[in-house]
Amino acid sequence: MTASPDACDVVVVGGGIAGLAAALGASEAGASVVLLEKAPREERGGNTRFADAQIRFPHEADQYGARAYTPEEFRDDLMRLSRGRANAELIDVLVSRAGETVDWLSGHGIAWDEGFPHTAGYRRRPAQGGQGLVDTLFARCEAAGVSVRYAAAAGELLLDGRGAVRAARCRTPQGVTDAEASGGVVLATGGFQANVAMRVAYLGRFADSLILRGSRFDTGDGICMALDAGAQPAGQWGDYHSAVIDARSPRTECGVTALYNFQMGIIVDAQGRRFLDEGEDFRDNTYVKFGKAIIEQADGVAFCLFDQQAYRRPEFQRAWYPVAPPIVAATIEALAGALGIPHAGLSRAVEEYNAAVQPGDYDLDRLDGKRASGISPPKSNWALPLNEPPFVAVPVTGGITFTFGGLKVDATARVIDTAGRPIAGLFAAGELMGEVYYYNYPGATSVLRGAVFGRIAGREAARRAGR
Repeated sequence: MTASPDACDVVVVGGGIAGLAAALGASEAGASVVLLEKAPREERGGNTRFADAQIRFPHEADQYGARAYTPEEFRDDLMRLSRGRANAELIDVLVSRAGETVDWLSGHGIAWDEGFPHTAGYRRRPAQGGQGLVDTLFARCEAAGVSVRYAAAAGELLLDGRGAVRAARCRTPQGVTDAEASGGVVLATGGFQANVAMRVAYLGRFADSLILRGSRFDTGDGICMALDAGAQPAGQWGDYHSAVIDARSPRTECGVTALYNFQMGIIVDAQGRRFLDEGEDFRDNTYVKFGKAIIEQADGVAFCLFDQQAYRRPEFQRAWYPVAPPIVAATIEALAGALGIPHAGLSRAVEEYNAAVQPGDYDLDRLDGKRASGISPPKSNWALPLNEPPFVAVPVTGGITFTFGGLKVDATARVIDTAGRPIAGLFAAGELMGEVYYYNYPGATSVLRGAVFGRIAGREAARRAGR
């Protein structure tokens, strides 16, 4: 028998940034809210708690030296990196609501690191990262009267006689229960990156070995529930968010173990060969692409190499999170031996690269055009020769952060069915939204997406409840 708790106006499924924003948005509109979190309390927060949680948004030039980043530039970045495939309506909402959403988070007690180093536009980082963001917003939800239920794994949407969503059925330690909602259910359960079977089915057989950067609870439940209720799948189901991460990272829930300074050196495969243009674009716009290139072109493991010109710069030290000390050697030949790379191959690659480096001004805050040319692949920006020992290396791979495929959602966060109509009472926000990212990922935009559309979803569900 299914137990039925007291009904509420809005049920939110998922406790990452999208779910927390939805719960707060609905509560601010006057709705009573139940938040179902699949994880126990000590593991709450979805992918957000593992994230650095940086947020990119349009901004004027500031006192820390950041150049202005216009809404038009932001929109162009999002559309360009998706090769024009992103849903323009969703992108316009994301860009137009970005600034006010950052202010809204500030109003809920989120403190920001002042003068946080940046490239490719202005970003903010919560002072305590994703964990601090989660803890602060859960406290705000509880203070607002949101009923949070932990270890509550939603697995089915219940419909009324007209086909509208009326409840979410979930498993709890006490048994199966139905969370009834007069205004609707907001799905904010993340992608399917923690579901190995779904990863292999949609991404390919290589995907079973990917290091999971985020929550082990993000197994695609919300996507599957919605599809069973008639939702339309959307987005790029065969692609995902990756990163250039330390290959020595834990296999699950490794968090931030990325190297965001790879553009300051070169990347080689296990034979010592370069295989990508490390300076193609700002690292915000390449780290996901390069993480996948390591998986697909380097058989899963590569090596980031630097010399002391890079290593001693303050930008270098602020932008990497290795899990163990780097490998250090006095010569390239010795470094090759320590890495298990054929020394002839690595020596040849470094010699060819060094000879190809062109003169110019080195400036990490812009596409400086300081190239290594006449080689394949070239290095289009930030090319310095590797000639100041000792040399430093870290083994790297491409982990998985979240998947790109998900649900068709409109600008008001309503889930669309396979006939192109909104499913009454069903909303979605965050990673399980399709049509935002394709092929690549613009750094510092996913937490923003969750906050923007979570807040919209919560308010729309509250409005449907008459609030």
